[in-house]
Amino acid sequence: MDKRKLIPGHSYHHRRKESIDGRELEAERWIRFEKSVAGGAWFSRYFEAPIYLTDQQIREELSE
Repeated sequence: MDKRKLIPGHSYHHRRKESIDGRELEAERWIRFEKSVAGGAWFSRYFEAPIYLTDQQIREELSE
């Protein structure tokens, strides 16, 4: 997804791959866009700590 198309307050589907104990797993969740900063953007999800994604992660891992 293009970072310039993100809308503050809008939720986006975040899909990423994680390697845990040598197993490749895929995690999915909905995260809410908060604000754009140089090199990335900040997102939130319920009561979790703020989530920072780099520009590359946004392009590869986010969808509507």
